[in-house]
Amino acid sequence: MVKFVRTMTALAAIAAATTPSGAEDAAAKGRVLAQRLCATCHMGPGQGEKRAQGEIPGFYAVARRPGQTVDAIMDWLRSVPPMMPNHHLSQDEMQELAEFIMSLKDEPQ
Repeated sequence: MVKFVRTMTALAAIAAATTPSGAEDAAAKGRVLAQRLCATCHMGPGQGEKRAQGEIPGFYAVARRPGQTVDAIMDWLRSVPPMMPNHHLSQDEMQELAEFIMSLKDEPQ
């Protein structure tokens, strides 16, 4: 019985180490969503921060804004910005998209 418990504990530890965290899973789902809905405007190669009215920031630049958070991105998405199409995102989709954007913060562009 002790051997069984140790084996199960070891398997649980391996599963925990190899299973993506909630944020990683959400970011992966958000990446798919972003590629489908947002890539044309926000995921161009080398696209940075907007420098003038009417320019569109890239997601890498959005993630690197000082003080940027998942909650701040979600608040912005909830406001249904008039310059963007309303994709009628659910709360879960907004969370996933925000997690994906923030996952880009430390990635090379």
